[in-house]
Amino acid sequence: MARKNPSPKQRSRVIAANAERCCVCKRDGVGLHLHHIDGNNSNTVDENLAVLCVEDHDKHHRPQNYIKPRHTELSSKELQDYKSSWEKFVRNARSDSPTVIAVINIFGDKQQIHAAKIIFQWPDEKIEFERVFHLLEGDFNYWTDEMVSEVQSIGEKVKLFLVDDPLPVEYCPCCGKGFSNTVKEAMNFKATDPHWDQHSVMSVFINPDNPSLAISLGVPGKHLYSASLHLCKNSYLHYLSDYFEERVKIKTKPSVRSQATRIVAKEIAEWSPAHIIFATCDHDDPEEIDDLILPQIWEPGASNKKIQRTQKTRR
Repeated sequence: MARKNPSPKQRSRVIAANAERCCVCKRDGVGLHLHHIDGNNSNTVDENLAVLCVEDHDKHHRPQNYIKPRHTELSSKELQDYKSSWEKFVRNARSDSPTVIAVINIFGDKQQIHAAKIIFQWPDEKIEFERVFHLLEGDFNYWTDEMVSEVQSIGEKVKLFLVDDPLPVEYCPCCGKGFSNTVKEAMNFKATDPHWDQHSVMSVFINPDNPSLAISLGVPGKHLYSASLHLCKNSYLHYLSDYFEERVKIKTKPSVRSQATRIVAKEIAEWSPAHIIFATCDHDDPEEIDDLILPQIWEPGASNKKIQRTQKTRR
């Protein structure tokens, strides 16, 4: 069948759906072609047109001419996957309440920033693409302007996160083995959910029989985050969550219960849930209480006899 070229209106529509970028490398400001994914030049429908830069278009047709191609293979199947994922990302980014986000990683130390990387990620931490900025390209102020411009060109309402602890230079993707800090799903959800302040719920269940508690966070119909805290060997407060683990050495003062309460209060402040529920007694049939009140058994000096008497009284 005869070749059918895209109309100017169709070309503009398809390129706009890709944020005027190549769907493979995500570069903008370069020459763009519309490629027929299935190889049929007469099948000129939007679904069959991939936006490719000149280089990636050539790599698809002449892979043998590239000794070290940036992409190992650009088959029709892979081009379809690139197109679908990127156009879906752009639609999300340009919606009224995007759930995709941008994250800035910096490399070096607080005295000298060596490089920066902006990551565009999905809520589940899948990275759609990333861009690296190096000292050879300008200073941090220049990078910042470029990264903000990059975000705005894809979606003006996309939330921008900064990981403020610099990563060591050896993790710089230009100079070392490369590493990316992404934002966890729960924190992403908190930042992008327009109703977080109305319907997020954190529950704290206090075990009445041993020095431990459990934290659960979510919204109606979706669990987001779990954590637990317990007294370990009368020497540490062991905090374990979906995202990190920490052992905090117990200090002489204040009381262990006060130190444990501070850890939980820090989590509450971090997540800022709309509703907080404190409960104790039977885990399967918990009894709600007014505040975070930990029992005496958290104190290392509590005797077994006292613990038993407390448990008997409770029964």
